[in-house]
Amino acid sequence: MTSEKNADQVTFCVCTYNSALTLERCLSSIRSISDSTILMVDHHSTDDTLQIARKFTDQVIMEDVSLGYARQACLDYVKSGFIVFVDGDAEIIRKTFLKEALQILSSQKYGAVVGMTSTQKLRLGLPASLLVLRKSDFEGKVIPPDIDARETFFIMRRLKEKHLRAFYIPDAIVHRSQYWRFKPEWIGAWTRRLPSSRIYQIAYAGFTIALISLNTGKIRNVAGSGLTYLRFLRGFMNSGKWLKMERIPGKERESFIGGKQV
Repeated sequence: MTSEKNADQVTFCVCTYNSALTLERCLSSIRSISDSTILMVDHHSTDDTLQIARKFTDQVIMEDVSLGYARQACLDYVKSGFIVFVDGDAEIIRKTFLKEALQILSSQKYGAVVGMTSTQKLRLGLPASLLVLRKSDFEGKVIPPDIDARETFFIMRRLKEKHLRAFYIPDAIVHRSQYWRFKPEWIGAWTRRLPSSRIYQIAYAGFTIALISLNTGKIRNVAGSGLTYLRFLRGFMNSGKWLKMERIPGKERESFIGGKQV
């Protein structure tokens, strides 16, 4: 557990949408390391997400816009010195993570601390599955409300503007994502919407996918990285079809609004 002083300094923000299958483990793991406030921002879930959430917190915000809107709502609402984003399908397994993160952020050269998965070896990007930020670095509007994926691009941009670095802590979480079937297309579609060079983003995506596959150490993942990249490009080139994803509770499938339902 964190000290009483640290509990007042920190707010955990969990953005959810039909997360019932993984949420209890997520919130229990937060409570195992901290008594700090937990803020839920829910996208009008239709499963038992809210019932589970209210076992752990009475601070729940409802939104019906996007993940980008939800992340920004956390930044707007939180008054504590630090905000910890935790995805509803992530379980914190490193009991000293919060203490380490706050110590790292006491240095002004760092502006973010990333909790890596138990299998991740390479320090890459800025995943928000477990991400600690200093509130004072993210005042004002950071993330556009019409962004539903790749929202951490805008967090990275703010860090660059402030000349701040990210620190990565290994073996911090287990990530149990349920929704993978069309994720490369979805990410590709939203990548095209970023205010950045398209050539750069296409090249960076290929580099990232290759590194992630190598990072797993599994031959089948390395062999399949080319197909994953082609699927990313399919979403990038036909973004209108893949922008919206509706997650079906209790089933490992997705359907897409604006394109063919699957």
